[in-house]
Amino acid sequence: MARGGNITFTVDYREFEKRLQLALSRVERGTKKATIRACEQIKDIALPQVPSETGALANSFFYEIQGSYRNFTGKVGFGGPKDVRNPKTGQMVSEYMIAVHEDLQAVHPVGNAKFLENAVREYQQKFLATVAEEIRSTLS
Repeated sequence: MARGGNITFTVDYREFEKRLQLALSRVERGTKKATIRACEQIKDIALPQVPSETGALANSFFYEIQGSYRNFTGKVGFGGPKDVRNPKTGQMVSEYMIAVHEDLQAVHPVGNAKFLENAVREYQQKFLATVAEEIRSTLS
């Protein structure tokens, strides 16, 4: 006659949870690094396209990173918190930046209109790879 039996075991998730929290912390760090890197790469693409007579517009490039806990937003632009005065016209960059960016009819000896928009569009295809690289490097 068969006899019954049993086995008792305990699953302790504390170590698993600790490792999971460490991994999530690293993902957060990687996501923030990817957002910073994206802003810097957009800058690298945009600056050669900025119409430049005095360099004031190009020198006003800025980026800001906002957010926390694996949810970051990068804001890139010209003027804003790095608004500078054009030494030739006396105008603040923020007063003319949009007109320079949007005027497709203007002929510029250096640069072109849509310099920021073009840079974002070009970089957009590389963004997911940047995120993956940065997260992979923080998890290694």
